[in-house]
Amino acid sequence: MCWRCDPRAGGKDGQAIEEAIQRSAQKVLWDNRLSRRRILQAGLGLLALPAAQILQACATTPITGRSQLRLISEDEEANLGVTAFQQMRDEEVKKGRLLTEREDPAAHALVKRVSERVIAASGLGKAYKWDYMLLNAPQTVNAAAIAGGRIIVYTGILPVAQTDAGLATILGHEVGHVMAHHTAERFSQDQLVNVAGAVAGASGGGNLATLAVLGLGQVGFLLPYSRAQESEADYIGVLLMAKAGYDPRESVALWQRMSQGGGSRGPEYLSTHPNPETRITQLQNWMPQAWQYYQNPTLALPNTR
Repeated sequence: MCWRCDPRAGGKDGQAIEEAIQRSAQKVLWDNRLSRRRILQAGLGLLALPAAQILQACATTPITGRSQLRLISEDEEANLGVTAFQQMRDEEVKKGRLLTEREDPAAHALVKRVSERVIAASGLGKAYKWDYMLLNAPQTVNAAAIAGGRIIVYTGILPVAQTDAGLATILGHEVGHVMAHHTAERFSQDQLVNVAGAVAGASGGGNLATLAVLGLGQVGFLLPYSRAQESEADYIGVLLMAKAGYDPRESVALWQRMSQGGGSRGPEYLSTHPNPETRITQLQNWMPQAWQYYQNPTLALPNTR
């Protein structure tokens, strides 16, 4: 799950994260015949449902209570993320971009300090063996978090963050992705569209399958839900940063800095991420609730389970 704060920010680095997850899925899941058979059976079963019911299947996200498609278990999701993270780490070592604590102790202290507080606020401190890597990539304004408690920070985002609170906005968002099991959800969505395409190729069409073959599955199904995931992570993230003791108003300031980065953007409905203006408006709407956690960090997070 990539922090694409700017249309130019994802680039090859953003693709590298997606590709690592895909390779990990092949290693962790597709080598397991039971997992492969279960996903295929679940996907075919879901295709028999009306489209409106597909996204109501399987699971509910914590904090928001949104209905969520999840075709793999939490353990499988965590293994997928951990494997992808290790693959990426090995590749970054070869590229010479893995920034060690000895090389930049101040940057590591910043990431450690903020991430530990945000993770503690999430209540997931013991759920995973959390780890992060800091990559020396000054031109990449990006960060990401994937399942299994793995965080990736590119040095190019640190000047934009500026402060601990700015970085807490970013890392709160990323930990929000992990809390909401967005890695499993995105994987499940991809597999459902793949199954639909296979069915369409064999049968000549039908509802979601036809949309997938025409390429409309991406616009009408995957892209809107990616935006939903990003907004959900923003919401969870602003609560986490506030509960961790960081002024949630700094989240708006961060996105104002993000929006000043410029660059042309296509229509929002063709983007996997909401426009900065949309995110700022949403954050302002959530501010009264976030402020309660800032004033009283012992307040329990919403729990829909």
